[in-house]
Amino acid sequence: MISGRPSTFLRLIQCLEETALVLLMGTLIGTAFAQIILRNLLSITFVWTDPLVRHLVLWCGLVGAMIATRQDKHIRIDALLRLLSPPWRDWVHAFTSLFSAGACLLLTWISLRFIGDEMAAETTAFLNIQTWQLQLIFPLSFGIMALRFLFQCGLRLQSSLSRGSS
Repeated sequence: MISGRPSTFLRLIQCLEETALVLLMGTLIGTAFAQIILRNLLSITFVWTDPLVRHLVLWCGLVGAMIATRQDKHIRIDALLRLLSPPWRDWVHAFTSLFSAGACLLLTWISLRFIGDEMAAETTAFLNIQTWQLQLIFPLSFGIMALRFLFQCGLRLQSSLSRGSS
C-alpha cells in the first residue's frame, strides 16, 4: 500500500472478489428459486441443482470469509481487548493475527492434501464436473486469508512500534 490506498493490483483483486461473490449469490438464489418453482408448479426436478446449490453455499461462505478478512471484519472475541491500552491492544491483535495465519496455513495444507485424495478418487459432483475442481476454493481461500492475517499482523506490529517510539 502506498499512502494508505491499495495498489491497482489489490483493487483489482478486491473487485474480483466482490464480483465473484455477487455472481455466486445471484446464481445461488436464482438456481434455488428456479428449483422450487419447477418442483412445485411443474413437478420437474433436475438432479444436479441440489449439489450445485450446496457447492454455491460453500463458495459464497469462503469468498465472504476472504472479504471479511480483507476488511478486518471477521468474528473475534474482543471483550478483554477493550480493557487494554492501545499499544497492548496492537500486540494482542498482532499475536491473534499471527495465530490465525498459522491456522489458515494449516488448513491450506490440509485442503491441498484433501484435493489430492479427491483427484485420486476421480469422483464426479454433477454435470461431469469433478469434485476436486469444486473444492479448489478451500486452499485458495485459506491461503489468501493466511496472507491477509500475516499482513494484518505486520500492520499491528508496525502500529505498536510506532506508538512506542513517539
